[in-house]
Amino acid sequence: MHAPLSYRAAIQEDVAVEHTLFRDIETRSTVSLKTAGAHRYATDPTTDAWLVAYAVDNGPVQLWLPGQPVPPEYFEAAANPAWGAAAHNDSFESAIEQYVLAPRYGFPLVPLERRRCTMAQSLALGLPAKLSAIADALELGHRKDSGGEKLMRQMARPRKPRQGEDPKGTCYFDDPERLRRLGEYCAQDLETMREAFCRLPPLSPSEQRLWSLSSEINARGFHVDRQFAKAARRIGQAAAPEINAELAELTGGAVVTINQVARLQQWLQQQGCTAKTLHRKAIERLLEQEDLPSPVRRALELRLGGAQAATKKIDALLARAGDDARVRGAFRFHGAATGRWSGEGFQPQNLKRPVVDDLDAAIAAVATGDYAYVKTLHPRPLSVVGDCIRSMICAAPGHELIGADFSAIESRGLAWVAGEGWKSDAYRRFDATHDPRDEPYVQTAAKILGIPPATITKEQRATGKTCDLAFGYMGGLAAWRKFEPDKFTDDLVEQFKREWRAAHPATVKFWHNTDRAAVLAVRERGQIVRCGRIDLKCTGAFLQMKLPSGRKISYPQPRIIEDKYGKHRVVFADSASGKFVDCRFGHGAYGGLWTENVVQAIARDLLVEAMLRIEAAGYSIVLHIHDEIVAEVPIGFGSTEEFTRLMTRKPAWAPELPIAASVWTGPRYCK
Repeated sequence: MHAPLSYRAAIQEDVAVEHTLFRDIETRSTVSLKTAGAHRYATDPTTDAWLVAYAVDNGPVQLWLPGQPVPPEYFEAAANPAWGAAAHNDSFESAIEQYVLAPRYGFPLVPLERRRCTMAQSLALGLPAKLSAIADALELGHRKDSGGEKLMRQMARPRKPRQGEDPKGTCYFDDPERLRRLGEYCAQDLETMREAFCRLPPLSPSEQRLWSLSSEINARGFHVDRQFAKAARRIGQAAAPEINAELAELTGGAVVTINQVARLQQWLQQQGCTAKTLHRKAIERLLEQEDLPSPVRRALELRLGGAQAATKKIDALLARAGDDARVRGAFRFHGAATGRWSGEGFQPQNLKRPVVDDLDAAIAAVATGDYAYVKTLHPRPLSVVGDCIRSMICAAPGHELIGADFSAIESRGLAWVAGEGWKSDAYRRFDATHDPRDEPYVQTAAKILGIPPATITKEQRATGKTCDLAFGYMGGLAAWRKFEPDKFTDDLVEQFKREWRAAHPATVKFWHNTDRAAVLAVRERGQIVRCGRIDLKCTGAFLQMKLPSGRKISYPQPRIIEDKYGKHRVVFADSASGKFVDCRFGHGAYGGLWTENVVQAIARDLLVEAMLRIEAAGYSIVLHIHDEIVAEVPIGFGSTEEFTRLMTRKPAWAPELPIAASVWTGPRYCK
């Protein structure tokens, strides 16, 4: 990681790129990039380029300004297969090139397969996304110019018109001195990015191909029912003031909005009602108490009615929808250390699952945009609006959506990688028979509760599922409470944990084995340490975990510490807290964390193979969320049977892993 800087040509799957064009673009617009996203920003007519910094290989950094001829290096990079192009967060530079530089100034476009992104390279190593943080982590010789960054942000947005200027006009800071300083900042950014490009290893051919597919999916976007979203937003806008006003009056001004959770908890405690959490399930259980004082009950009802307020989510959806009603750029490649994508802007990974009994009826009601009418049908209109957000994603005219999600993929993956044979066998039986008694959550509940599977009720099955979710990664009471805040006593939850662990001895063993293997790998640098189906090896500044697929997860800056119990643990740096610092507040990783990473990474690799198959078969993917793929196809194209086969084909590296999927099709995303 700290090798001397030298130019390294990017590697393509079959062709070595001999020259790389590095580029960085500074822009201005009346639109907020953060709010609108790169595509909406680039396509807005007010968006324009201040300048472009570019360089070829180790050559000098040069600046292009509007009015000058297009640099010949751009034409060469676009036309010559031996050339590639690199940028930090390539999706932004490419969007500006496509929608601003090409149509207005005649710039050519470099094909997607020859573009490289230093942000993707960094994220694939578990390093930060921001260039300034990458420079710090890699201890680069070049660093971002913080003063120049402040100037860039100033020049990117309009300033207030001065005396004598059109008060309704759009004005920017464009004096020669600021432009000169902006050019210096842009050139410094490019030097930093180029040095990072030379230090970071390229994506593997398979990951580079996947990055290209991810870019295509982001550019394709998903279609939005804009009118339905606007109608839902009107309901949210009408409901929130009414709810907040009643809550403020009820609490004597102590709580003025339903989002002031800490204040509401304090007020409730003063009324004799202690609430550890105010999530929906917790409030519903509190409301089951018959002796609640009337003001407390009403405050809880107001919180429950407004807790699912979705106007911000809808605002984000509409802000990023283009003129063709498509939201683009919603997924960040390798956004999580395990390789999973994360969300951008609208955050499609965090959509609420509907709980309303009749979703179609709810959609019809919300589509009226009439708050008073919806309130006559549903006592909590904002909750119903939240139920409908998924349905705002829809197929374009003449098309339909077809999607599938893996069934219990983390539970299956954990059983397989840990060698929990009885559970994998249970999944195989269930996939073959679909007999509820063979369903693994039922089997788990039966083992924990000590009763026959045939007698397990729906509620008891839910307890089996929660056990898997809470205890699978070495969790205990705190993990359980995230799923079931107060359904069972602490003592009973601890009993469930003991019973679950007793029923899953191979999983418990895997936790401890992975933790010991990680410590040994860091201690014995350069040695491969095998742990079941995974290998660990520490070289240079990274601990790497090789998955069954052959892909590697990287953990930067690993070292061994001794915790307060005298146990050796591995600490590595990550960005989970928003800053690139030691994981888990410096307390180190543990067996549950390693296991969670392994299982989620396996689920990601299964999803990726399915994505490649589905896309190759002509199904245009528009959404992919952890264990789910959604495609948009012309009406009548393909079939659910084919989609299921494509989704569940077993990979060569895990032929014995039981895989199943649930498939659906329709005009809206309602799964």
